[in-house]
Amino acid sequence: MGELWTVDQAAGYWGVTPARARGILSSRRIERIAGYPRADVLAVTRHRGARTDLEAPTYALPLTDIAASIAQAESERDRWRMFLEFRRGAAEAGRGALGLVQEEPAATGDLRYDALLAAAAEDVTAGYCIASPLWTITVERFLRSAWWVSDLPSARMYALVGAPAAFRRRGIYVDRYDITHDGGAGMPDPLFGRDDIVDAFADLASRLERVGVVGQVHVIGGAAMLLAYDPDRASTRDIDAMFSPDTPVLNAVRAIARERQWPSTWLNNQASVYASRTPGEGPRVFDHPHLQVMATPADHLLAMKALAARATSDRDDLQYLIDHLDIRSQQEVWTVVERFFPDVPIPQRSRGLIADLVPGTD
Repeated sequence: MGELWTVDQAAGYWGVTPARARGILSSRRIERIAGYPRADVLAVTRHRGARTDLEAPTYALPLTDIAASIAQAESERDRWRMFLEFRRGAAEAGRGALGLVQEEPAATGDLRYDALLAAAAEDVTAGYCIASPLWTITVERFLRSAWWVSDLPSARMYALVGAPAAFRRRGIYVDRYDITHDGGAGMPDPLFGRDDIVDAFADLASRLERVGVVGQVHVIGGAAMLLAYDPDRASTRDIDAMFSPDTPVLNAVRAIARERQWPSTWLNNQASVYASRTPGEGPRVFDHPHLQVMATPADHLLAMKALAARATSDRDDLQYLIDHLDIRSQQEVWTVVERFFPDVPIPQRSRGLIADLVPGTD
């Protein structure tokens, strides 16, 4: 019969993922007994001009891994965060995302998320005008009653008209805006918890001390929430910040990345374009003679998140900040926004979300 290859050997020969290799073998009707006939694998002619089976970047997690993480998650917040992790990695992987959805993920123990992962897979493949994998159309991947991912009235309105087709036909109502990747830097698994961030800052401080530099870091976004305000918040995938002096800090950040096998953007200033030019100074979360790290003030965070207004990922943080700042009216929110972002138009989506979160009318 000749030499037999494993699916991994076939994947290595074609330069694709094992899941995609299985798809190629199946489509060519190459049968496996104890292995795949090597001669048959070598005889496969493939078109290289418009490849759709490239391996995704290492930070992009396949649905099989996402499903396992969802099954182990202890809270709804963590389960949803893992779904958003897939969306983020898939967006950054481009066409390589097709390789993330071919293999059927195991059941999560929650029918809503089983359907959600199938919708996500179909949405990825539809973006490239490719049929979704067969596993996505089995009966257990459809809900019998509607799942409104957010129970807020304003979010329901947007979900009703903005849910992608792959989600809507499975009974899942969530606006595409709330599940769309925002362009931030990609990070690998595992995610950063509070201890990971503090340890990284200690390393950064030591490196700055060795070159005689005093660094300043102003943390914004999820890392600020985790470090200064809400220690029970889910882990963050990267650390958005503004920092100085740029060159010494960046050199140290990249050295830490190489040593820990992290991306060079684990500490980045990409989100600073969404921050106010005058954010003020919040609580100090790390103090060293050569590195001072401040979290952005809670009211600045509130203003940023009110303008972003993602009903799924910003809702909990917004509610926490509203309570933390003892805000009693919607107008108080807009007064804060105006202070940090004067003359910035307030989207109707933002007004609707804040109206849902702050009782009463203004």
